[in-house]
Amino acid sequence: MNCRIALLLAIIGGAAAALAFLMFGTAAVAGFLWIFVFGDDPWPAWVEPTLNIAIPIVGLVLWAVFSRAIWNRLKSPHRAG
Repeated sequence: MNCRIALLLAIIGGAAAALAFLMFGTAAVAGFLWIFVFGDDPWPAWVEPTLNIAIPIVGLVLWAVFSRAIWNRLKSPHRAG
């Protein structure tokens, strides 16, 4: 496979996988915080800025991890049988 095509597939595939995991993870964390930690009471002022910083950072890290995993899978030598 051409290296440039493999790199493009790794970047796009990693972004798609990171987006899916990030959406699920964000909903899970927000649900956990709502049900078990803060409830229907007003949430502290630090929660929203913290999530606004943490979500993009976690998304970029997931993107890098998934892209690297796809890249390694595409560049590994395939063995028959």
